[in-house]
Amino acid sequence: MKKERENFPLEPKEMIEFIFKRLMCGNGFIVRDNQIQLSKKIFDGIKNNNILICEAGVGTGKTYAYLVASIVYSLYKTGEKKSVSIISTSSIELQNAIIKNYVPVLSKILVDNKIIDKPLSAVLRKGKEHYLCILRFKRIMNYLKSSDKDIDKELLNKLIGLKIGEISIDLDEYKGLKNHIVQKINVPKGCNYSCPFYENCRYIELMKYVKSSTHDFQVCNHNYYISDAIKRYKGKTSLMPEHSLVIIDEAHKLMDAAIQIFEKRFSYEDVLIIVNVLKSKMKGNKAYLTVQKGYLDDLSLEAKKFYQGLLNQLKNIELEEDSSQIRIKLGAYERKILGNIILKLDKISLYCKADIEKNRQLELMIENLREVIEIFHGSVNIIYWLENPQSERLISICSIPTDMEKQLYKVLWKNRVPKILTSGTLSDDRGFNYFKSTSGIDMGYSNKLSEVSYSSPYDYKNNTLLYISENIPYPDKQSEEYISAIADEILRLIDASSGHAVVLFTAYSLLSKVYELTKTKTKYPLLKMDKSEKNIVDAYKRSKNGVLFATGSFWEGVDCPGDILSLLIIVNLPFPTPTPIYEHKKMQYAELKEFIEHIVFPEMLIKLKQGMGRLIRCETDTGVISILDYRVSLKGKYRKRVLQALNEYRVTDSLDDVRRFFRKVKREEYFL
Repeated sequence: MKKERENFPLEPKEMIEFIFKRLMCGNGFIVRDNQIQLSKKIFDGIKNNNILICEAGVGTGKTYAYLVASIVYSLYKTGEKKSVSIISTSSIELQNAIIKNYVPVLSKILVDNKIIDKPLSAVLRKGKEHYLCILRFKRIMNYLKSSDKDIDKELLNKLIGLKIGEISIDLDEYKGLKNHIVQKINVPKGCNYSCPFYENCRYIELMKYVKSSTHDFQVCNHNYYISDAIKRYKGKTSLMPEHSLVIIDEAHKLMDAAIQIFEKRFSYEDVLIIVNVLKSKMKGNKAYLTVQKGYLDDLSLEAKKFYQGLLNQLKNIELEEDSSQIRIKLGAYERKILGNIILKLDKISLYCKADIEKNRQLELMIENLREVIEIFHGSVNIIYWLENPQSERLISICSIPTDMEKQLYKVLWKNRVPKILTSGTLSDDRGFNYFKSTSGIDMGYSNKLSEVSYSSPYDYKNNTLLYISENIPYPDKQSEEYISAIADEILRLIDASSGHAVVLFTAYSLLSKVYELTKTKTKYPLLKMDKSEKNIVDAYKRSKNGVLFATGSFWEGVDCPGDILSLLIIVNLPFPTPTPIYEHKKMQYAELKEFIEHIVFPEMLIKLKQGMGRLIRCETDTGVISILDYRVSLKGKYRKRVLQALNEYRVTDSLDDVRRFFRKVKREEYFL
């Protein structure tokens, strides 16, 4: 980016105002004062080399705010070295929007007005598993062409029809490509210089292009950014180029990504796969094969003993039907077996060296398994748990460091690159303390940490109503009285709203029970969330006035502007599900009350605000939010704190008020 001085305001903040008020307004954008002020605050954060936490409500325009701030900083900074900014987000939808919409639109405005002399460039960064490996693709195509099986012929025709690799090697662009097929043709983890296609590899060429510092913005997800930061911290080859700024959008999802990255796991199935692959490749004289088979059988036996020992810990624990995570401890017996497994893996690696070196994928599997088991064997500051304890083959042991906050501080926050963290929901009713403590940000230099918060410009007082039911008993998902009361209240509400509703649950079991009680008692289309989230959302939008029962990612993943979503029913306050990580945190507090105060309640409030944010997605949206949880009713112990965090809403407990509100804000055709 280059500037002609005579065409520019003298001060950077004047330039920010000029871009928003003169250029963007002149191109049809609605620009608000809060957006300009936010952009200026972000500019200050970058200039002062700060970590800036920005909470910006829906409609503030935070994406353009941080893009303009970063561009203006680049324009006015001294030195010839090009500024590269990383933008990390949680969702692929936002990543695509930044690359295909926000950056090109802003770039054109700035180029047309001679603010910059060439277009801005933004590239999407993601893992190699998303890209096509030409070598693997050719191999599978050759196999399919030589096969007489109908299923192979069908797959061959599909791959030819999709024209894979002809235009793009990004496998995400080929709709309808099943995941098990992607796994057979994508770039493998072991991709390296020894590949015969390396010199002419399109993936390698693409990586050289996207990693170039000629691009202004490197856009990625949180997992990719954290992985890059870890590599830098360890002195390994980085995934992204040197950069002068990191922008973390959708920052409320950063900790979820961090847990995924720092979590280590291995399963009994992992061991069996290695054993079975090596057994299938066994060749040689009888004596050699006998020894090799013995080593492999010993490895299987040790792995089975290890998991059997862990399962013995659960004998006196009554597991619920849907128990998926059970905290366990590794004692001397389990650690001894892990040591034996490491020895067996080393023997196999030496004895089967020739077979392993021919299969890079297998080699990596053994290396990764050994690395994870070594961590389990030698580390002490670790939380351990079992996943899928009811399934012998699928059972996994998982771990995560007890000092996650410290790890994140060292990896993400300690370096001196300015960072902007933004989201619509980072605070609870008492500010940003919970977010800062769980992310490790508050372990650093407080003089380099700043905060700013801007509420949504939308008119919640007039466009929304918060209905808190007084008809629901204390939550008890086993109580028929409670389940029946929930079902009856939902039916009354969707009758008042003429459908157009999403009902958010915190547990699928309760969702199913309530759905069964209501599905034949309303004239509006009733849809129940299943495994295919996208399909159910599309069906809901097509229904015009349907009612969607949802849970899980729907708390922040549904975006339905307009009248289709006009009633949002929150069945329970979304308190975090007990997990081994929460069990550990709970043990750090002397009293349960303190744990709830500092961990449980703040997280619930942040998730509640995320869920409520599904209703109003644009300035003209109107609707009702209903909470069916006794704990926020007039006698509920959490009412005061919850309403303190939701002070922009008008509150009622009258269904007549709900009916009057819909009659007031909706057009006649809404009710047809």
